[in-house]
Amino acid sequence: MAKPYYGLTAEAPVFEGMSQYRDPLNYELCGKRTRLVFDDGQTYIVNFLSGSTLSWSRYGAQGSVEYYECAKIADAYFVNFELADAPPRVNITLVLDAPQRLVTMVITKTDYDEQYPYMCESEYFFGYIDTPGYPAPKHRHAFTADLVGKRIHWHYNPGLEIIHVYYCTDYCRVTFPPATAWGDASPEEWEAMLERAPYDEKAAYIKVRDGLYLVSVLEQNMSRRGLTGNSLLFLIDAKRVHDVGRSFGHAGLQEGNVHGENYIFGAYGNFVYSDGKLEAKPNIYLQQNKPGEVN
Repeated sequence: MAKPYYGLTAEAPVFEGMSQYRDPLNYELCGKRTRLVFDDGQTYIVNFLSGSTLSWSRYGAQGSVEYYECAKIADAYFVNFELADAPPRVNITLVLDAPQRLVTMVITKTDYDEQYPYMCESEYFFGYIDTPGYPAPKHRHAFTADLVGKRIHWHYNPGLEIIHVYYCTDYCRVTFPPATAWGDASPEEWEAMLERAPYDEKAAYIKVRDGLYLVSVLEQNMSRRGLTGNSLLFLIDAKRVHDVGRSFGHAGLQEGNVHGENYIFGAYGNFVYSDGKLEAKPNIYLQQNKPGEVN
């Protein structure tokens, strides 16, 4: 049953997914052109043609014009777009770290597995922003264990609160505040399910700089259970406990109308106390699906 609405307008406003607490999109890159050099030997040229379109190409190759969205947090740009003519679907997210002239690129694909058609997989690439007159930076964004042992209670909208448990470098464990749940399950049902087997998904943790982290969560175990399961990226300002991110994959399974999903969201949160009990529960997926594997 829908909750009663007591707002000022005739009907409650509708927000896409977890986007209600998202800051306004950022348009500062409009009109700029930059060259991104990655450690795997690839170089890309990105030309921000407008506030919503960009030209994207490997250096020396023909490019394509794509629709993009951009958010900004802690002087870093979070640029998200999907290649329009790429079967299977391919998403590209760039973290452009202006103060350090560094870049991380996450390339994610879905619709590639016949057995699990909604599953996503990501690759991570580190490099720098080529800036005329400046030498290439010697350091890079890198995988990190800084967040291991921490929990953050995130708020995405008035009806969605979730706790991320960063208990190891390869997985993220999800739980809920007391008296809340997800979907059609009651809080008691969720507590019973989490008691049997914690809600774990594959994750990667990347340090952008002190206090700024990129966390990638792949809901592959959710896909294996017959649900959609998405790729979720969170660019976390750990000092303000605020994030921007994106969800790429599918939506609409419960409504019987599965369709593609790709949007930027935002949240605010707070670090919360951990007594270590949930972290101590065994991960039932570690032996079944080793990090990096896609079954």
